[in-house]
Amino acid sequence: MTPGYRLLVALMLFPSAPCATQAQDDAAGLVAAEQSTAQLSGDSGLSVALSRTVHPSGILLWPGAPVVAGAGNIQRFLETLRDRDSLRLSWQPLGVYLARDSSLGATWGVAVAVNRLVSNAPKIGRYISVRRREGDKWAIAALLFTGTSLGSGKQRWEGLPVTQPAIGPKGAEAPFVRADLDFARLAGDSGAAIAFRHWAAREAMSFGGGGLLTAGPDAIAKAVAGPAVWKWYPVAGGAARSGDMGWTVGQAVITPKDGEPNYSKYLTVWRRLPEGPVRFLLDGGNSRPQ
Repeated sequence: MTPGYRLLVALMLFPSAPCATQAQDDAAGLVAAEQSTAQLSGDSGLSVALSRTVHPSGILLWPGAPVVAGAGNIQRFLETLRDRDSLRLSWQPLGVYLARDSSLGATWGVAVAVNRLVSNAPKIGRYISVRRREGDKWAIAALLFTGTSLGSGKQRWEGLPVTQPAIGPKGAEAPFVRADLDFARLAGDSGAAIAFRHWAAREAMSFGGGGLLTAGPDAIAKAVAGPAVWKWYPVAGGAARSGDMGWTVGQAVITPKDGEPNYSKYLTVWRRLPEGPVRFLLDGGNSRPQ
């Protein structure tokens, strides 16, 4: 991790000098864990890498697939991928966010997928990873890739053993789930552009299905502007014990004015601002079956 990112974490979340030093160390540990998983994925395959790092209740959001929840289901899902033995996926963190108590963190960056049996150029996309800290280890709570699909032909997901997550009405994640629901309600009432501009933090970034990065409330609002109708709902979530950072996973339907609905899923990382309101820091999505 570059000194710039360490400084970003320290200044945003840890204003005092001793805390800033601890933040730098914790953020460096989080990034090192992400890089280690990415390296293992590139060397030995995604299945091996995730088997060692995903939390038992972790969630994978793979392009074109349903929401896959639970470490066992993730492994079964990866076995359904075409060309899984020749697929190599790696990623590089470019940014990091850390909760005040370092119990939760998120990284985002570039992901590269290569099929070793095909001469096609690598697919370059993005990723968002949310990790929960357990002792000195960082376990993956939610992981999203976008723009990295290398499937040879249309994948069929029938019979995939997927457990649909459930969100409880209480718990540390509740404020972030409510924010997600209010975000969706505003999009339904006033349009996606107004909703995204309102709910985006000043430093917010969004990653579309092709891996395109859009930064800042105004640019994000412009990217989603138009007559399409956006509807979504969260199906899973989590939060730091300190309550200043959380995440939600959900399913969306985007219906153009003249066209067929687009079915997608998303991972959103939230931050509670010092003055009180909740706003999103990272938002990424990819396609899913109907």
